[in-house]
Amino acid sequence: MSDQTPVIELQDLQVKRGIQKLEIYSMKIYPGVCYQIFGQNGSGKSLLLDVLAHRQSLDSGTLFFQNKSGSKKEYSPSVAKKRIAYFRQKPEGWIRGTVLSYLEKTLKERKISSGIAYQQAMSQLDEFDLKDYANIKRKDLSPGVFQKVELVRCLLESSDILIFDEPYALPDEAFIKNFNNRLRSMIRNEKKAVILASSQSLSRFRLVDIVINLSHGRIVRVEKTRRPPRTDNRNRNRPKPVNKN
Repeated sequence: MSDQTPVIELQDLQVKRGIQKLEIYSMKIYPGVCYQIFGQNGSGKSLLLDVLAHRQSLDSGTLFFQNKSGSKKEYSPSVAKKRIAYFRQKPEGWIRGTVLSYLEKTLKERKISSGIAYQQAMSQLDEFDLKDYANIKRKDLSPGVFQKVELVRCLLESSDILIFDEPYALPDEAFIKNFNNRLRSMIRNEKKAVILASSQSLSRFRLVDIVINLSHGRIVRVEKTRRPPRTDNRNRNRPKPVNKN
């Protein structure tokens, strides 16, 4: 990882929003790595995610995106936003229309034709067992289904960086399993950077590579996860060969 260029880097960051504040000396996000921002409620997780997603201005410090400085205006924040898929606890922007039309719109923003957008949207709804909701309007969705659709929308954006704020709060285990499998593939095969914020340990998913512990707006510890070894059951029940000699 040390020979790679960070996709996002923070230096000498200070941000204050209401009663919350961040003071982060240094933080780097690399491609092909899954991070968990871990901390109790009020620790500054959502504020940090807003900074990383270019939705929050800085009081001081520097935000680098793909090795370009934001303070020196070496890149446009609007361009960076298009490279980042962001799931917020309280998503904004989707007010009208059906589930299908919303996902089709997401794909069309990537210059995908109407016919292909329809096929890809329906394929994703089918994969995540949401096909029955294709023609349901936003206002008629339960909070759980709404969150699932928003998570699928992030996958469809085909962004370099995917940021999720408490993504496992409402979805059921079957959805979470499929969702994590997709994330795992995107991290390993497409070298996406994934950032998950949660107040609970995510070790059971065997997805996170690095845990960044946040407390009172400061990084207090950074840990590499210790994943349990994968077990190979293919030969467990196979009978031993008989010695004929």
